[in-house]
Amino acid sequence: MTHAEIRALEDARANMPWSTESYDGRTHYADVLKALTPAFLILLVATGLLLALL
Repeated sequence: MTHAEIRALEDARANMPWSTESYDGRTHYADVLKALTPAFLILLVATGLLLALL
């Protein structure tokens, strides 16, 4: 594997939207949770509506 291929793989990993590591090397779990909050709320509402139908 060449140096360019290794760099391309590292860049691809760093640009993944679900990656919790940023360029400063710290993990940013709060940012990930903030981004996932709308999806959790939608699932919660959908669950509530389905339970109301029972």
